[in-house]
Amino acid sequence: MYEAYWSLTEPPFDNSPNPRFFYLSPEHEEALLRLVYAVRQRKGCAMLTGEYGCGKTTLSRALIQRLEAERYEIGLLTNPSWTPIDFFREILYQLGTETQERGKPELLHQLNDVFFRNYQAGRDTVVIVDEAQLIEDAVFEELRLLLNFQTDDRFLVTLLLIGSPELAAKVRASAISTSASPSGTT
Repeated sequence: MYEAYWSLTEPPFDNSPNPRFFYLSPEHEEALLRLVYAVRQRKGCAMLTGEYGCGKTTLSRALIQRLEAERYEIGLLTNPSWTPIDFFREILYQLGTETQERGKPELLHQLNDVFFRNYQAGRDTVVIVDEAQLIEDAVFEELRLLLNFQTDDRFLVTLLLIGSPELAAKVRASAISTSASPSGTT
């Protein structure tokens, strides 16, 4: 109805995080630049928090579009309410590796292998966790283990935690807080 009146070719206010409709306000631009910096400088872990509906998810999709596909292997987790084992399996799945492994040591070995293969191929691994405030407390310690995958001079994975303001409090209360560097708020 209003599309015809305004000569629009598609509905402008869809409920999906389409980065084509991403409005780069000064605050969103700063958040995007900080996330790009964290990824390109291989900072290990970064966090973005903001109120519901402010554009965090759309910003994460804009980030994915800005990262060169030939240089980055990106896993996007959008429903992080898993047990630690299922969380690791989902990361592998999102990075294109299906697994039947059930044990934590085997899954960690498989994750390390995927991260290291990407490193050897000249690609950086990025794991983006949207709605990260939903991560169970027990999973935060397990996430910290991912940051142990390093060479002598760099992390093998960059973990980006994106969520509502409750995420910051959960990170501060967890073991991952020693590895996470705040990347701003939108």
